[in-house]
Amino acid sequence: MAAALALAACSDEPTDATPSGAVRLFLAAMERSEHDPDARREAFELLARPTRRALAERAHTAGTIGGRDFHPWEMLVRGRYRQTFTPRRGGRGMEEAIDGDTATVTVTSDNGARTARVPLVWEEDGWRIVIEL
Repeated sequence: MAAALALAACSDEPTDATPSGAVRLFLAAMERSEHDPDARREAFELLARPTRRALAERAHTAGTIGGRDFHPWEMLVRGRYRQTFTPRRGGRGMEEAIDGDTATVTVTSDNGARTARVPLVWEEDGWRIVIEL
């Protein structure tokens, strides 16, 4: 994990080697999802295993009711996603608190008036976002 973190520090591009990088990648994928058919799958891959499993169960249920198969990432609704605020620019909008294999990223708005706390877990392939469904 230390090597992955060191590599991530060398690049301006966000990666899932850091909690804030995973959050940035997720937000960017969801922003693109209205026009990019692959973006929801990218966002889905940044979710923690239990969250992906819950979305897969919802996809199965939707398929049973709707009469067609759904992919789990289709449960992330394209075009319905909107950020409620824009994170502060320049890397100051996301603060990480890492405790072993868990982390919390606190996202702060441009004007500092709003915050959101995003829980994450470390999985073998990077930091993943936990969403309770």
